[in-house]
Amino acid sequence: MDLKTSALGRLEGRLRACFFSDSTLADFSDDAYFWSGQNIRGKICLDLGKAYGLSEDTLLDIAASTQLLHDASLIHDDLIDEDTERRGCLAIWKKYGKAKALLIGDLLISKAYEIVINSKVSAATKVVWTSEISAAVSSAVSGAVAELEFDTHNQQLILENYYRMASRKTGALFALPARCIALTADQLDDVDRLNTIFLNLAVAYQIKDDQSDFIGNKSGREHSSDLKNGRPNLYHILTRNGRSIEMCFDFINDYQQSLVADSVQLTDSLPKQVCVILRELLTPLIELEPLPSSNGLLQVGT
Repeated sequence: MDLKTSALGRLEGRLRACFFSDSTLADFSDDAYFWSGQNIRGKICLDLGKAYGLSEDTLLDIAASTQLLHDASLIHDDLIDEDTERRGCLAIWKKYGKAKALLIGDLLISKAYEIVINSKVSAATKVVWTSEISAAVSSAVSGAVAELEFDTHNQQLILENYYRMASRKTGALFALPARCIALTADQLDDVDRLNTIFLNLAVAYQIKDDQSDFIGNKSGREHSSDLKNGRPNLYHILTRNGRSIEMCFDFINDYQQSLVADSVQLTDSLPKQVCVILRELLTPLIELEPLPSSNGLLQVGT
């Protein structure tokens, strides 16, 4: 077992301990939903934090609190969108009911703060982490509201509004561990760069998620569910406003690649390992599919 694998195992152990320490969460501790994800955030925390010289205990606290917030956001997101599966498992709301899913998500958020309170870091660092978590949660909620109120008719502002929405809804929590790591390492000059990098990559990932919905290859989601649920999806928006599917794919691919290129350029002034982390862990997640040879499925959403 390599060091990273063992550290990820300790992260899962810390998360399970968090579940078992709460009489309500303990009832859900064996649900595969919570243990079937790719753990990208955990890997990012461990690799990025190592590049900045932080201790494993500190990184596990950041990773665990971040993971709990991420799980809470997914539970709430599935509830809002009524998606029935996640990570190859039944969505929490589908398995336990909507009211209980809402409360489980809320409880996970409180547990993220509890990890900060119980961490062995300094009191000043706890204040920083608490502030960062509060800001990220607030941003994620505002992004979710913006998604519900998204104006799909103003073509001139589509990309600007989409970036603003996705960078809040998806990006804030995605950037959170990187911000906490840089702040804890007292690398203040890196915070804004890392923030922009992870916001850009989060928007790039959201675009990939939109594409999966558009072409109908996302597990647990009805084909074109974004369109049917009134959610902003770049592919649906652009094809419904006069662009051909081919033009749509080319345009969105160019836009996504510009986000990635901007992020890569920002890594020049960061520790060398950061660029390696971004390339190895994140690039595969955001790679778009080529235009399918058959447009039959695509026409459903247009």
